[in-house]
This record gives sequence, structure tokens and C-alpha cells, in this order.
Amino acid sequence: ASACASAGDGLPRDDSCCRMPTLPNWDHSHRDKIQQSPWPLFACVARPVSKKEAEHNPAAKAAMDKEWRRLQERGVWSCDHIREWSDVAREARRTGKTVHMGRIFGIMVEKGSELAEGDPNRKFKYRVVFQGNNVVDQNWEPALFQDLGSAPASMEASKAADAYGSAPGHDIQQADAEQAYVQAYLEGEDTWINLPDECISQECNRALFFNKDGTRKFERPCVKLVKALYGHPDAGSCWERHCDKRMRQVGFK
Repeated sequence: ASACASAGDGLPRDDSCCRMPTLPNWDHSHRDKIQQSPWPLFACVARPVSKKEAEHNPAAKAAMDKEWRRLQERGVWSCDHIREWSDVAREARRTGKTVHMGRIFGIMVEKGSELAEGDPNRKFKYRVVFQGNNVVDQNWEPALFQDLGSAPASMEASKAADAYGSAPGHDIQQADAEQAYVQAYLEGEDTWINLPDECISQECNRALFFNKDGTRKFERPCVKLVKALYGHPDAGSCWERHCDKRMRQVGFK
């Protein structure tokens, strides 16, 4: 304590505790966390679009209809057997079978929203996903999944591929799989999904979900999920096995 007291910081000593030296006239004003910059820092950030805006904007509505149509044409779910949500659970309990029941919903964003109106790079993007955090079984208890566990490529693997392709006489190519996950079939317990109004109100679905007088045939229509839709906890694992199988078929090792 005596050593600290003789540090010469000019402060009166009223106890024996060591003190950190201080600076006179310290500026306590707020410091800007984000400095001003001529670069468009907030560019390339997709703007969230509400459901109300999507329904009244023709371009957004077209993007939404396109996604629902693409998923149905790819057979992501089967409309051959449309059932009531409660009937599926009742039958599973009676037969002692485990089934999973979940929901799907759409996410709408506007890419390039900072660009001028009419710019071709400014467009609406709509994706339908599985709500993986809200899945129940036939007893309305939280669903237990296989926990298959996906194994995405590590950074080291990517760097190794870059190094190999950079060698003399070698080359690197990259390709994006179109709607990757829904190319793979969903494995594990049967999963039924509740279709939202955006899907059942599609023109191609009206005869399946509505009577001729316009009344609904089902209160909570439920269909079987066939493909590994984005958001399902096991979708990544199903896709990896599908991708590995297809790559080996064309000669990769």
C-alpha cells in the first residue's frame, strides 16, 4: 500500500487500497460504433416482406405462387391422401405407430431492395420451410428425431480442394444444386404437415381442399411429407446421403 501511495498520481490517500492511475479531463462522450463510410454498408441485405404486402404486390405474389408450384411439382408432399390433422393422430394411437406432425410456412424477402425500381437485380424471393422447432408426435408430445447428424465439409477440406485444383494442369469447378434438399427422400418416421392457406388457396388446389360451394373440406388439412424439406431436423442428413450416392454413381471417390 505504501508503494502505491507513492506512485505520484496526485490523488489523496484515504485508505490502504491500490488504485489505478487516472487521466485528467477524460472524454466521456458517446463513441460511434459504426463509422461513417462511403461504402454501402447495408447493401445486399434482404428486406423482410410481410404477408400482407406479399398478397397485394403482384411481383411478390408471383414469387410466392411459383415456389408453392415448384415444390408440389417436385413431389415434396403427397396430396393423394389429404386427411384431418386429428384423424392422423387418432389412427396412430390406435395402431401403436409413431408419426410426426409439423407445420410449413413461407418466408418472403426482397433482394436488392436498396436498388432503384425496375432494376433486374431487385426481386422477391420466397421459400417454404418446415418449422423444425414445433413438431409433435401422435400424443401431442415433442417429437424425437433420429438425430442422424450431418457432416458438412470442413474448412480444411475446402482449402485442400482449392490447393489441388490450383496445381498445374488441374482445374476447379463449382455448381449449385437446384433445390438441393428436396431432391432427397425424407427418412425416419412418417411426417405429416399442416398446409397453410397460401398453399390450399392455389388455383390448382382448390378442387382438393374446397367444395363447389366454396366451403372448406377440411378444418386442418394434413398431407404426408415425402421429400427432405428445408428446416426438418433430418433434412441435412438425408441430403448428404443422397448426394454421396449420386456422386459415387458418376465416378467420384
